[in-house]
Amino acid sequence: MGRVKALPLYRTIPTCMATFKDLNLHAQLQQSLQELNISTPTPIQQEAIPLLLQGLDVAGQAETGSGKTAAYGLPLLQRVNTDIQQVQALVVVPTRELAVQVRQELKQFGKYIANLKISAFYGGHAFSQERASLAHPPQILVGTPGRLTDHLNRRTLDLSHVMQMIMDEADKLLEMGFEEELDKVIAALPPKRQMILFSATMDEDVKELIASSLKNPQFVKVSSNAIPTQVRLVGVKFGATQRQEILVSLLRHIEPKGIVVFVNNRMTTEELAAQLQAQGLAARALHGGMEQPDRDKTMTLFRNGTATVLVATDLAARGLDIAALNSIIHYELPIDAAAYLHRSGRTGRAGRGGTVYTLATTSDEKKLREWEQVRMDEWLSVDTLKEKTPAVAAELTAAFATLHISGGRKDKLSPRDIVGALIAEAGLPADQIGKIEVQDRQSFVAVPAKQRDSILAKLSNGKIKGRKYKVSLVS
Repeated sequence: MGRVKALPLYRTIPTCMATFKDLNLHAQLQQSLQELNISTPTPIQQEAIPLLLQGLDVAGQAETGSGKTAAYGLPLLQRVNTDIQQVQALVVVPTRELAVQVRQELKQFGKYIANLKISAFYGGHAFSQERASLAHPPQILVGTPGRLTDHLNRRTLDLSHVMQMIMDEADKLLEMGFEEELDKVIAALPPKRQMILFSATMDEDVKELIASSLKNPQFVKVSSNAIPTQVRLVGVKFGATQRQEILVSLLRHIEPKGIVVFVNNRMTTEELAAQLQAQGLAARALHGGMEQPDRDKTMTLFRNGTATVLVATDLAARGLDIAALNSIIHYELPIDAAAYLHRSGRTGRAGRGGTVYTLATTSDEKKLREWEQVRMDEWLSVDTLKEKTPAVAAELTAAFATLHISGGRKDKLSPRDIVGALIAEAGLPADQIGKIEVQDRQSFVAVPAKQRDSILAKLSNGKIKGRKYKVSLVS
């Protein structure tokens, strides 16, 4: 990478809000946005989309929750040619969780684009499956640097038709040591291509990456505060030896669903999740040391309500857009304000509300007050918290259990088929069926926890879409 160059001034985001129609997006994209109840572009979308549709290189500084995936994804989808079965757009992301999320978001936006194929390649995913899928390459590929370079080294991936490359969360990519991998991927691209970079911060390493890989880039920037205004921030003061006791008390006095508890290391996630389970709380651990299938299973259980509390490291602070997330709890303060903002930005997305609780000793409180970009709407003692909200402990035991079905999209199963089988075979009313996730070769469905055994037995002995599948309880 070359010498750091002085960066141009950022473009000023206009105060007059456009609509997606004003941004000249195709009707198919506008239709999918309408179905997703996305009506007005965010500031980063309003500024970046016209530049990207012109084919210009763009460097954007945008925090978690600002809508940056749509900011680069909608122009990407508009410019792709589905008559050509080659990788035309490449999105490079730092983590497998973000790869899966970006693929899902792009699929939702591109729902009405005929013959569109979007794939995600990442470590922990079967290499043989990815290689086989390249017999009919996707037009859009989302991948982590390590897995992409693995394909390049084995000559299984052709990037010679790529017209656009996006480096999402560039600061995280560099922080995780992917500089060499990025260089190798960029070297495999054709000389004429559009380069796009988004980063939460613009430190010297990111500036150097911009200088070395983008040509005459346009710069856009949104507010440095990652926490949406509709999110309420509450500090909970306590004595230094009471941390776990205070957490349990807090969990018993807030809305009992969609709660992420952030800690600072892997060991704490496992220990704390086990301690919460011993208290009768439906808690699960999530950290980077888990095998990919275990991480996927944990996220499935959290999304469908079988697990109501997720104890996580900062792995979950980047790239996980969880619609069911209502509350964030900082069990331990992260190292700096930027990490605090990234964690907190997991809630309040897409205009939704949410609450961020921070457990704070006297020294923690002092540190929070020194972080100028972190606001605190309210400070409470534990006793005050109990007075303000009634206990809801009984509801924190999960209302749902999750069943695993050994068939998915490639077996021609759909959510409708699973709903039909639960009604016909298990006698379960439709309004009692929880979230259903259909994957390539497996499916998950949330059912009432109190009836799980009888539903499991009936569905195991019955048929789904005229065929028997192995059905098991996800523990």
